[in-house]
Amino acid sequence: MPPNDLLITDRNKIRKVWEKTENDVIKDIQIIKEWLKTQKHLPEIPTDNMIEFFLVNCKFSIEKTKQTLDMYYTVPNLVPDLYKNINPCTSDVDVAYETANFVCVPVLTPSLHRLTIVQYKDFENGDVKKMSAHGLKNLYEIRIHEDLSMGEIYLVDCTHVKFSVVAKITPLFLKQVAFVLERVHSLRTHSIHFIYAPSYYHHTINLFKSLLKKKLSDRVYSHKSLDELIEHLPLDVLPSDFGGKQKSCDELAELWKNKMFEYKDRFDKLETMQVNEALRPEKLQNDELLGYYGNFKKIDTD
Repeated sequence: MPPNDLLITDRNKIRKVWEKTENDVIKDIQIIKEWLKTQKHLPEIPTDNMIEFFLVNCKFSIEKTKQTLDMYYTVPNLVPDLYKNINPCTSDVDVAYETANFVCVPVLTPSLHRLTIVQYKDFENGDVKKMSAHGLKNLYEIRIHEDLSMGEIYLVDCTHVKFSVVAKITPLFLKQVAFVLERVHSLRTHSIHFIYAPSYYHHTINLFKSLLKKKLSDRVYSHKSLDELIEHLPLDVLPSDFGGKQKSCDELAELWKNKMFEYKDRFDKLETMQVNEALRPEKLQNDELLGYYGNFKKIDTD
């Protein structure tokens, strides 16, 4: 599988779902670009592919796209635990690779969604924070440049997850992940599936669900068998680990590692890219997820 086949998509089909012609998309991109020129606090003007990715994620709402693009650049400062020291072209990401395979399946589902798989490895000293940061930031970064889909489907394989790893998952961390999914990934999450979760992982799943909006929380599933999973996901899009027709998660993980180095210059640039808050036209709004202007100190887990 050549590296450029890691994210197979169909822009025309996805545009058709939203009843958008190529000219419509070009016009919308231009509107966003004109707005971006007025946002002096932002560090760059993103590419057309990046803007279209966000437009699709935001259902072609111009205002929502503006907000989400702003948050894409702003969130590294708001959630530094997830976004700092995770450059995939350095050793910073090694423990993430040791904790789990975090990969996208190359083909879209029949509903044009992108399936992302997290497959825990048999590793006592795993770091879920690093692993999640790698997926939420690094995989997503490449997808922003190359991918287009109707939304996200996540599959978490808990076969090998260790209690020592689960014990490190804090409510604050789960809240940060929920924030990124909702405000940066624009809630385009269709469903989240856990399979083979041990009893000690169920509390984590339930806590995570409690931090999501009800619409998404209702789409979080825990499956005890492949038969249950296949009721939701066809074999055509599942890796061979699950009896499917795609490459194994280990094979996909190796291809994704190589893919990261194609974007080395971009990841290096992101290390130093900063929003200039002094130039922001309007102050960041307070938010129940963020706490007070990006401060994640307070959380209620009752």
